[in-house]
Amino acid sequence: MDSKQNNKIDLNQRIAILGAGAAGLSAAEALKLKGYKHVTIFERTDHAGGKCLSVEIDSKTYELGAGILTKNNTVPLRLAKKYKVPIEQADFGHSIFVNKNGIQIPKQPLVLKFKVLWQLVFRYRRILKKYKELESPGFHYLDPSVTLPFGQFAKKNNITDLANVFSLFLTGFGYCYSDHVPTAYVLKYANWKTIVAYFKNQVYIFPKGIQGLWTRVAREHDIRFKAVITRINRTETITIDTETGTEEFDRLIVTTPLDETSLFMNLSHQEQALFKKIMYLDYQTILCTVKNFVETTGYVPDNFIKERAGHPVFWYYRQVGQPIYSFYVLTDKSFSERKVTNNLRNFVRQMGGKIESVHQFIHWKYFPHVGSEEMNGGFYAKLDKMQGRQHTYYAGEILNFSCVGFTCEYAEYIVKRYF
Repeated sequence: MDSKQNNKIDLNQRIAILGAGAAGLSAAEALKLKGYKHVTIFERTDHAGGKCLSVEIDSKTYELGAGILTKNNTVPLRLAKKYKVPIEQADFGHSIFVNKNGIQIPKQPLVLKFKVLWQLVFRYRRILKKYKELESPGFHYLDPSVTLPFGQFAKKNNITDLANVFSLFLTGFGYCYSDHVPTAYVLKYANWKTIVAYFKNQVYIFPKGIQGLWTRVAREHDIRFKAVITRINRTETITIDTETGTEEFDRLIVTTPLDETSLFMNLSHQEQALFKKIMYLDYQTILCTVKNFVETTGYVPDNFIKERAGHPVFWYYRQVGQPIYSFYVLTDKSFSERKVTNNLRNFVRQMGGKIESVHQFIHWKYFPHVGSEEMNGGFYAKLDKMQGRQHTYYAGEILNFSCVGFTCEYAEYIVKRYF
């Protein structure tokens, strides 16, 4: 395995990065800061940002993927400050909750709110302290108790009311059906610093779109856009073949989906075995112009179960005064776009609105993760031991949870640890 000692910090090493999303560009920034001179990023699309995708309609910006940061997302916030990309405090206004028929759900009783707060402060905070190692990048050497499905863990630790609140962010934001996902992911995502940031409203958006951050960062780096990689050969060096030619490198950082590397790279038996265990969700964003619809953001808790796949779980009203909404749908891939759109039209109609046009329909290969059995079987420990073999390093969403802040954090961690 490569290390700082055996590569002797050779700043002239040629380093290739797969992916110009948040992880790839954060790694490139960290390498540049350390003084590496020859870093090349391969990106298969024509733009930077990955799941940080923004679109402009009538001079207003809308998010199709990631959109917000909290104060503890230090890496992207630091880059925004460095490159003078403006941010502003998020103002989500008053979010509403409706049932599957579009009827508004009454607010939680005061007694239940106190119960949730009590579970948060006196039980959940103690849980986070017990598993403090999850504050560090990655999922190394997990205690078996946090590989349990979160539904079981919540019942065992008497935090089921709090778990129901967490589902607004876990399922509403497309990460999982919260009762099935391994607990370690939940504790990583809903950490204390993030919770405090929400309470203090230390939550930020990019008025010109979060993709603008990565477009700006990308200008500082050597990126091969529209790069179609046909083969990567890993021997004494890294040889990358694309449709435009062949380039040679000393080390490789992979931030793209690990399971897709089998399309162009000969994987070891262990790589194949691990990468096959990675699962994804089909999280969809439908950007629409809607007439006569409620002018606020909203959640549909009835749809937070697998049996309601294909129906909207959340909608985001970003630009006040504009009839444009982002609706989010979680599916099992068996639903056609037509079926999902019809479900959405019916839902909007039940609330008295009408979809006039669909601007974008995006399928996200979302939330790479493994199940409880694979996590308990040492998936992350095995993957960590593979770092550096065949001059290859792994970053990206699967390593540290699938949100911008954690993805950037792990990419920077890999550079600090091995380069």
